Amino acid sequence: MGSKILTTGVLRRHSSTMFLTVEALNIDPDSFRSVTVQMFDWSSGSPIVIPMVDPSTQTLAPNQYRTFRSLQLSPALFAYEVRVIHPKDKDVVVSVFGLSDITFDPQNGNNAMQHDLARVKLK
Repeated sequence: MGSKILTTGVLRRHSSTMFLTVEALNIDPDSFRSVTVQMFDWSSGSPIVIPMVDPSTQTLAPNQYRTFRSLQLSPALFAYEVRVIHPKDKDVVVSVFGLSDITFDPQNGNNAMQHDLARVKLK
């Protein structure tokens, strides 16, 4: 089936963003899907991996979703990127959120839905 890589591109961090989260939904009624999320701090001009609370690769059961969360962001971080690697089919849908609290307090306007993400090909 292959996979596709989606990216937010480099985003500027809102001052109240403390955590990053990705929600990945598998709407296939029968098949499992694997999703990998990578988060990068671009504040230095080069990518530095942002540590995550949840495993970076998770298997989504049919009709289930999983959450991928960062650890609390460094106060020095001002530019970040989120990449999502998932199957090329349309049965997996992802959303990216900036949170002001780890207890899922999404910020208005600090979101990227799947249609907002750019598809890239990395070698």
